[in-house]
Amino acid sequence: MLSNETLTSEAARYKSDSNKRFNEALAALLALAWEYEYMGSDFSFSADPELYERALEICRDMSDGCLKDADTHIDALFDDDFDIDNMLSEDAIKRFDMAGSHLLQIVEVWVVAAFTNGYSQAYTSISIVRYLSYPAASGLFGAWGKDVFKWGSGYSKDIKAQLAVIGQNLIIDASRRQEWREESAKGATYYIRRRGSTYDCPDCDELCGYPIPIDQPFIRLHSRCVCFPEYHYDKMPTT
Repeated sequence: MLSNETLTSEAARYKSDSNKRFNEALAALLALAWEYEYMGSDFSFSADPELYERALEICRDMSDGCLKDADTHIDALFDDDFDIDNMLSEDAIKRFDMAGSHLLQIVEVWVVAAFTNGYSQAYTSISIVRYLSYPAASGLFGAWGKDVFKWGSGYSKDIKAQLAVIGQNLIIDASRRQEWREESAKGATYYIRRRGSTYDCPDCDELCGYPIPIDQPFIRLHSRCVCFPEYHYDKMPTT
């Protein structure tokens, strides 16, 4: 059975990869936008079909790259070939694509602000990163205000962290699913959900510690859940 430490370690390595994908996509989108600096405050990625397609390609590359990186880390956890369940991969693809669309929207808002005020590409890049992690720390946010940057409408969400969590969840969920298959094949009859942390979580506390039939695959209860299955091969307790 894969230990929580092994999965956590692999997930941490994936986070480094997803951060690189984000940084590359952000740099590429800003470089592309600056080719159209002449648009000024009228800038929009959708204003020109070629511009829009190139921008979408950058976001797709980020999404595809993140999924590929997750596949690589999943393969590293097992000796044999492993295919992610269709359900898991399709969900991850949708989430990665949503993150790409979100990034495109945010960059567009910031580019308009930059072109209007004459800010450099480098300053805009730094401001975006600061804004995503902590909006109040961004110079442009302070200058333009919350209405322009749609405070409370999702624009302050940290996309870099979002990409990391999506991939890390995929790695953990796919690994636990493969682990369940292997334990089932070995003759496991049931498993017990165990807490992987002491963090207060009513849902995890309520469902941990009880025997669950092996024909019910282990599923984590939420995106940051670190509970794990403890497999057993004897007769399942009735209580």
